[in-house]
Amino acid sequence: MTQGARKYTDQLRNTRVLVIGGTSGIGFAVAEAAVEHDAIVTIAGSKQAKLDQALTRLQESSPHSAADRIQGMQCDLGDPETVEANVQRLLALAAGDGKINHVVITAADMTQPPALEGLTVADVQRPGVIRLVAPLMVAKHLPAYMEQDAGNSLTLTSGAHCLKPDPGWTVISGYCGAVEAMARGLAVDLKPLRVNVVAPGAVLTEAVRDILGGATDLAVKMAKEKSTVAQVGTPESVAQAYLYLMKDRYNSGSTLATNGGMLLL
Repeated sequence: MTQGARKYTDQLRNTRVLVIGGTSGIGFAVAEAAVEHDAIVTIAGSKQAKLDQALTRLQESSPHSAADRIQGMQCDLGDPETVEANVQRLLALAAGDGKINHVVITAADMTQPPALEGLTVADVQRPGVIRLVAPLMVAKHLPAYMEQDAGNSLTLTSGAHCLKPDPGWTVISGYCGAVEAMARGLAVDLKPLRVNVVAPGAVLTEAVRDILGGATDLAVKMAKEKSTVAQVGTPESVAQAYLYLMKDRYNSGSTLATNGGMLLL
């Protein structure tokens, strides 16, 4: 930390932060928060149009940030044939002429698999490429782009479905649990780099609105009724969990829940 920097609020200043899945929803909120903390931010998403829009929004939300402190890359992590090469290109871009300090992965295949009786092998395998294979490839190559120091981190994303699955969500619940177990293994394999997980509850993102369509209002009402704080989660609120895990040098191998108390009711 440079001389004169504030001990707590300047922890992310001039750090390099990569957010995979940062073009919308929780990932975008994490990227936006990192920009507000004066970090050098790289975002990645699978669709170029959404990436361009997100980069414009980030620049507009923090006009004092120089253009070269916010960048992005279109990156498809859903193809098992190209995922490793794409991860390497993305890490190299985010590192630039230095090293990455924090990587956050919020990317996920938002296509809900069919009900159990209609499942195919392909239905089960497809979500796993983004939720498991891609993070593993990031972890494999991360030591080449990140200093081996407890101040640096990799944060993954699971979900409340791991502990409280809804009917028809068995596949996603299984992957959420796998992500949490994988993070504990990676915390050991990558030490002293820190690896943690954020497990969000019901969060109203753009993708969720698109999936729910006309049922959005009813779903929000039900989520509020299942929450001890009587509200649905927002990306901006959940983003705070990722910021905390970037900053706490003593936290590794943990899963941080942010779910409005939904597991209590």
